[in-house]
Amino acid sequence: MISTLLVGFGFSAQTFHLPFVRGLNGFEVSGVVSSRPEAVAEVLPDTPVFATLEDALAHGGFDLCIITTPNDLHYPQASLCLQAGCHVLVEKPFTLSAADAASLAAQAELSPGSIHVYHNRRFDGDFLTIRQLQESGRFGSIRRMVSRFDRFRPAPKNRWRENAGPGAGIFWDLGPHLIDQAIQLFGTPESVSANIAILRDGGQSDDCYDVTLFYPGLQVLVGSSPFQGDTTLRFDVQGTAGSYRKYGLDPQENQLKAGLPLNDDSFGVEDSSLQGKFCFETACDPIATERGNYVAFYEQLKRAIVHGEASPASAQSVIPVIQVIEAALQSQAQEKRVYL
Repeated sequence: MISTLLVGFGFSAQTFHLPFVRGLNGFEVSGVVSSRPEAVAEVLPDTPVFATLEDALAHGGFDLCIITTPNDLHYPQASLCLQAGCHVLVEKPFTLSAADAASLAAQAELSPGSIHVYHNRRFDGDFLTIRQLQESGRFGSIRRMVSRFDRFRPAPKNRWRENAGPGAGIFWDLGPHLIDQAIQLFGTPESVSANIAILRDGGQSDDCYDVTLFYPGLQVLVGSSPFQGDTTLRFDVQGTAGSYRKYGLDPQENQLKAGLPLNDDSFGVEDSSLQGKFCFETACDPIATERGNYVAFYEQLKRAIVHGEASPASAQSVIPVIQVIEAALQSQAQEKRVYL
């Protein structure tokens, strides 16, 4: 049994991690680091709560630490956990600099523990569908991809993700997912151009971005807007043999919010009305969306910890994501394309 410490007990911990640690064989919640012990007690009445990570690590007995705290705390807290010999799962973004990301990867090499990053959207059903289409050669040569995560949230909320501060803003929040998916498909781009802005009244951190990743013979456009209503475009992948267009978001986040059991037959299954289309010059074929599988992320994590198998998202695989983010921020500041 993997004795697990949840570091932080906010939305991320309760929505994206607790259901898997509680619901899958091989994990158990053995402790929580939180400044709100009463909130923890409502959900986990018999679980020890620690005021600080240092207190929890001094108590000991944890195999895995899951870091779900604000982004600027990821590096120092992950480092402490590795020093204590624990395995570590860090929420995205992994770190706020590529140097820190490389440092954690190097620290893990010297620690009994391993380090992983929660890039769960490698297991989104729409992304898995695109990978399958790519691997089958259906696209021919992909020349352009649009990947968006738009929402209708025209008014800022008072929370750390949207207030001013290091690692705040929608680009650090959603950018890592879209950039990671692009890198999984195509590798690290040659250069990056970015437009990152605050468009909402009263906004304290960026809430809109459009970033272009340049590859030889290929452009990938990733972006997000807080003003998009109705069902939004998620992917538009264009190749020499045809194109695939997909609307709507993977259902797993909403299913987790609603408390749907992981073993429910509908978990990860998208409504057929949202399936994408693969189109040629004059006709289109409907494409059933692959089943989303965040469960597979945690199952693979378990095998990585227990048997030393491959990580579902290793630290090394995520360093290029942070490098691209840094290049995008530099591009925004200098108003020009930045080469990696």
